[in-house]
Amino acid sequence: MNINMKYYIVTIGAIFIALGVGILVGFNLNYDQALSKQQSEVLESFNTEFDELKEKNKNLQSEIESLNGDIETTREYIDKNINVLTKDVLTDKNTGIILTNENNDYSEDVEKLITNANGTASFNIVIKDNISDEEKLAALSKDLNKTFKSSQDVISYIVSSLGSAKGYDQLYALEDLGVIKINNIDEKKYQDYDSVVLFGELTGKDAKDKFNAKEKLILDKLKEENKYLVAVSQSDSNHEALKLYSENNISTIDNINEGMGKISLTSLLKNQNTVGHYGNSDLAKELIAYEK
Repeated sequence: MNINMKYYIVTIGAIFIALGVGILVGFNLNYDQALSKQQSEVLESFNTEFDELKEKNKNLQSEIESLNGDIETTREYIDKNINVLTKDVLTDKNTGIILTNENNDYSEDVEKLITNANGTASFNIVIKDNISDEEKLAALSKDLNKTFKSSQDVISYIVSSLGSAKGYDQLYALEDLGVIKINNIDEKKYQDYDSVVLFGELTGKDAKDKFNAKEKLILDKLKEENKYLVAVSQSDSNHEALKLYSENNISTIDNINEGMGKISLTSLLKNQNTVGHYGNSDLAKELIAYEK
């Protein structure tokens, strides 16, 4: 009797275990099938989206190529017609040019741009690196009967000379003493400048120190005189100086040797109310400056 009961109990237990295993296996099979279906649907969705993105990318690439073609056509048109496009743009505008190194020979072209636009190139001068040299400072103090303790004193004297009736002679005295080079100066209108184009090239890890030692002193002094400033460089420059000028809230143009850069410069000098960054480099925020 007891043996039979145990037999039935074991048998019934085995049946329930088998049922449980069957249910569990069936559930897992159904789950795996549902999961597999879900995975297939997700993968199919990814493939569809990928195909759509590929098509969008293809269309965008075509648009970019078309826009680049339009830009190149516009560049060629501007380059060929720059004199016509800038004619009389700078009428009654007097602009000075200051270089902070003697290696940049493009200032003459900017001078021509200004005069061709019916503006006046008030002056075109180079401020040399030796303005911080102690022996040079001593020589200046002796020959000009003034006290020059630092490069800041020299720059202050140069800028004040540019606004002085006696400045013409003072500037040539500075050239004779070897601290500046005068490429050109309008004897009658050098004092009347309302804006300045700044040229500069900087290289090396100490570029910022060099900038602070000269370029920043120049722009700070010109700002005190309420002059509108634009810093420019050619398209093959490293643009290190422009980056530092931009950090000092000065408009910059990185392609002054191109027609678009020339349009930008004449537009900025005409209006004298914009701070922006124009050209082709990563520094530029817009391709070209124009009257809006």
